[in-house]
Amino acid sequence: MTHEAILPETLPLDDVFFQTPGKLSRAFPYTLLAAGRRVCTPAEMPIAHRFNHHTLILTLSGKGQLQVNEVSSSLHEGTIAWLDSSMLYSHRCEPRHSHWSYLWVGFVGYGLDTLFDSLGVIGNPIFDTANTRDPEALFEVILREVDTGSFLADNRCFALLAQLISFLVSERAESSELSASVQRLQRVMELVRTDLTRPWTVGDLATAANLSQAQLFRRFRQKMGTTPLDWLRHERVNAAKPLLVVTDEQISRIASRCGYPDPFHFARDFKKLVGVTPSEFRRQGQNVRPIGI
Repeated sequence: MTHEAILPETLPLDDVFFQTPGKLSRAFPYTLLAAGRRVCTPAEMPIAHRFNHHTLILTLSGKGQLQVNEVSSSLHEGTIAWLDSSMLYSHRCEPRHSHWSYLWVGFVGYGLDTLFDSLGVIGNPIFDTANTRDPEALFEVILREVDTGSFLADNRCFALLAQLISFLVSERAESSELSASVQRLQRVMELVRTDLTRPWTVGDLATAANLSQAQLFRRFRQKMGTTPLDWLRHERVNAAKPLLVVTDEQISRIASRCGYPDPFHFARDFKKLVGVTPSEFRRQGQNVRPIGI
């Protein structure tokens, strides 16, 4: 999308919208915390707020400058920068340009640090969105959801964030910056997600990845920060969460659908990972569901 020149009287602009996660947010791997739009000038001081979350910055027009650990990157129209704001960083309008206009979203979630490392973002935080559907539309919808504060904002923002992250993974994969080992792990993860009911073993996963069990374990540790079976437990529990909240299906049936033929084993793992039993999680979700949902 091409943007018209920003008129001087519109500068600067800084709209920030905060999202207060509801109880249902625990049903989703990613949670939006804040979003906003900004137009700044080279006369403004660099921004270097330290937060413990991830941020995506979509440049609309002008040019920005991002510095992370003393390495500078240029932010121009049509690019998305992925920033871990717990790191030492700063960003600003590029001094030789009249303005920098951008949209941003800040979020947290399971596995983001590992994905950040696996995609090599620390060395190259800039993603080209030329080959994706209009990412600006996704950012704008997220801003509207947070601004209106609807009951389903958590659900919709998660879906939109998942699309954005999927774009970034695809862009980096297409540019051959994902190592062969990461691609193997991704194929295994996709295979498992399509059949969570299967009683997967480490041997099964190793065979699917064309690796030995020792190699699989080591690479999961390196790339995912956990073991293969621990990752599988998280996947199964995450798959069960929305079923508990949005359906009245028996918990034992949900457990079976998510790969737990033994409901007691399911309840034990669920409480260990979530902090409450499946029944308690369901009650909490039902307490905040409006009539008709």
